[in-house]
Amino acid sequence: MRVFSYLKPYRLRILLVILLTFGNSLGELFLPKLMSIVIDQGVTRGDTSFILRIGLVMIGVVILTVLCRGSAAYHSAKAAMAFSRDVRKELYTKVNHMTFDETEHFGISSLITRTTDDVGQVEQMALMGMRPWIRGPLMFIGGLIMALTTNVTLSVVILTSLPLLLLAMWYIIKVALPYFPKIQAYLDRINRLFRQRLTGLKVIRAFSKDTYEEELFSKANKDYYEISLKVNHLLVTVSPILMTILNFALVAVAYFGAHLIDQNSLQIGDLMAYLQYISQVLMALIMISNLLTMTPRTVTSAERIDEVLSYPSRYVGGTTPLIPPLTKIEAKNLTFYYPDAEAPALKDIHFQVEQGETLGIIGGTGSGKSTLLKLLLQFYEPSQGELLINDLPIQDLETKSLRQEMSYVPQQNFFFTKTIRENLAYSNEWVQDRELLEQLEVSQALEFLSEEPLEEEMTRGGSNYSGGQRQRLAIARALSRKVSVYIFDDSFSALDYQTDYRLRQQLKTTLSDAILILVAQRIATIRHADKILVLDDGKVSGFGNHESLMATNGLYREIALSQGEEETSHETHRKTSNR
Repeated sequence: MRVFSYLKPYRLRILLVILLTFGNSLGELFLPKLMSIVIDQGVTRGDTSFILRIGLVMIGVVILTVLCRGSAAYHSAKAAMAFSRDVRKELYTKVNHMTFDETEHFGISSLITRTTDDVGQVEQMALMGMRPWIRGPLMFIGGLIMALTTNVTLSVVILTSLPLLLLAMWYIIKVALPYFPKIQAYLDRINRLFRQRLTGLKVIRAFSKDTYEEELFSKANKDYYEISLKVNHLLVTVSPILMTILNFALVAVAYFGAHLIDQNSLQIGDLMAYLQYISQVLMALIMISNLLTMTPRTVTSAERIDEVLSYPSRYVGGTTPLIPPLTKIEAKNLTFYYPDAEAPALKDIHFQVEQGETLGIIGGTGSGKSTLLKLLLQFYEPSQGELLINDLPIQDLETKSLRQEMSYVPQQNFFFTKTIRENLAYSNEWVQDRELLEQLEVSQALEFLSEEPLEEEMTRGGSNYSGGQRQRLAIARALSRKVSVYIFDDSFSALDYQTDYRLRQQLKTTLSDAILILVAQRIATIRHADKILVLDDGKVSGFGNHESLMATNGLYREIALSQGEEETSHETHRKTSNR
């Protein structure tokens, strides 16, 4: 699996863990033999000096064993933590560069689960399994060899017990394995509902759907509880079954060993050593079985991580850096289809805007306004036709250099739980407080802020401000960057007409050398734009200034009149119709 390839940088440390675990296992295997020697050659003969000599050797072995085990635990933890850190970083980087449709393919809640819970599960296996996966087989094989060399006759007990142990382990793991993908899917669902509850809180309460949402969550929570309980019931039966077999085996060894001692075929020390060896063999099997019970869920988590890491992401943009300033944007027969869509979101779009000009974009819901902005920002690439930046195809331009020349105010503004200064400086970390205050004045935001506006705290999303106030703060954030193009996606909709007018006048003065792109629902917002693009169902319905569109474009006139705009070009329109 690809996820485990991230252990490669730590292979030297892992090799050290293997060597230390090997030393630890050898010490544990050697101790029962020393104990049998002490009993058979020292205790039975009353040789105190021999007992002390061998006892000192045993103490030395114990010290070395403890040092090996502690060092192995330390280095395995270092490797496991570094491994999970690298996987989380790679996942975050992968998700960070995904397109919107790729993010939706997995689902935001699922991506969160994969980055947290699934990585945590793989980390636990690396942390807890690195040494046991080495120590278990070593103790199992080593214990068998030492038991056989101690007494072959008693080894029949082990050979009888092993098939029962292996059969129990195989059956339980086989039954439990199919449940683990379902567990992770149910966990995704819980995360999705919880996230939906938090982000959609206002809508849920506005329509009194609290009880309905609680019922949905309760059902999802119950499903997760029931399947997890079923799997845990299966897994917790492993240890009792194995311990029962182990105890019966020990009783059998003690019983048959006593008969061999009566027949002088076995010494007491050898019997005690043999009991320890068989305990080590069977405990090694229990250790391996515990790891095997973790394995199915770890495999499921690893596969889910691999699915994200190996997903064939589309790289948007090219390798040609954009040389600033950005002075011209032009569309020629621009057509765009969303992934898996049958109908185009934009079809045969054409317009041109140059440095110092303002382009207004208007149209009904679903007309393609925001889609056009996504293409400009290189969130997607054109399907057909051309979108030219400084006469270069946008798909050939390097994304970073292009976006560095643009500042964007989206429809849904997002703010962090930080001060206004930190939120506004997010787009330009080098901006000075003096400049931020100037941008707040331009955006008409100072009128609702305190005497120390930059120190005011914003809650997550800016929920401690109204919609219009958030729009003005978002505009101030966009203005803190000195770029060639400023894009406002319906960023004036929550403003009253007076604030809207004052803000646009300030923008016209402040950004006179830049390209302004204003997407709006209100004619008043774009009325004084140099050029206005009218979109209807993804197509160009009209392109020109306000006066020409009022005279020639029926859709634009209809929107204007429905909003109470004066028919300033009525006479021109009448004359054009009479011709």
